[in-house]
Amino acid sequence: MKKNIANNLCLWFCFLVAGHFPYQTLAQGDSAVKPERQSIIYLQYHVRNNQVPFLYVQTKNKTDKGFFSAGKVPVSIYLDKDLEKDALVGQVVTSEKGDGSLVIPPSLAGKWGQLPSHTFYAHSDSSADFGSASQEVTAALSQLKLDTAGKTVTASLTKKDGENWVPMAGVDVRLTVKRYGGYLNIGDEDSYTTDSTGKVEAEFLKEKLPGDQSGKLELVALVDDNDEIGTVQSSMVVPWGIVQKYESDFGKRTLWSTPRKAPVWLLLMAYGCIISVWSVIIYLITRIIRIKKLGTIGAK
Repeated sequence: MKKNIANNLCLWFCFLVAGHFPYQTLAQGDSAVKPERQSIIYLQYHVRNNQVPFLYVQTKNKTDKGFFSAGKVPVSIYLDKDLEKDALVGQVVTSEKGDGSLVIPPSLAGKWGQLPSHTFYAHSDSSADFGSASQEVTAALSQLKLDTAGKTVTASLTKKDGENWVPMAGVDVRLTVKRYGGYLNIGDEDSYTTDSTGKVEAEFLKEKLPGDQSGKLELVALVDDNDEIGTVQSSMVVPWGIVQKYESDFGKRTLWSTPRKAPVWLLLMAYGCIISVWSVIIYLITRIIRIKKLGTIGAK
């Protein structure tokens, strides 16, 4: 009876092991398969201070785990005509972070003013870390002007329509001050919408804002990634900040000075601690010597 039970247990164990191996092999095969990758090019049109525009490029790979930057990818960009040599704007190789920029060359200046809007085509060939991808973006020629009257900031936005410049209504414009960490809104609103004349205005409410050594601030009007005109910004300098006066502490007693210029209270604390510790040590040594002498006298 016991022998039959043992044989049945061995058979069940063999069936379990045999059934486990196919699933394990299948799981290992699935883990060895690389996730599907989709290569993507992001192309953005930028203009600053109504000067020569430039193109900002990003290359990324999309997998099941999300988006990842792809660096060192060559991207060719064409103007209005796709994949034609005479329309080549240039080629940009993205950085290790997967981004790069390309300024429109002077050789295309003749074509630039002929049309009120232009289409850019971006292409990349397939490589080991990035697949073949393409992207296009269309942007209208625009102008963003910034002006002030007292502490009121006004921005006007127009686009080219044929031979004329017409106002753009219903576009969100940010009115900001440029800071080291980015852009600070000049008022309570994050953005302002242009009216029928293409204008927005707001009061400058950032009083007592530190400026440079002359008290100057840089105002920036910004249209961010608009579907029709891309990213456009304009800036101007105004004397509305607080003058930054730098006073050198060199030669004064401060915590960050040399040891000879340390604060007096810090020196007193340090020397007081040293004197206290050595006083206790000396006192203990004298007590030990006295105890030893008393022991010698008692022995006699």
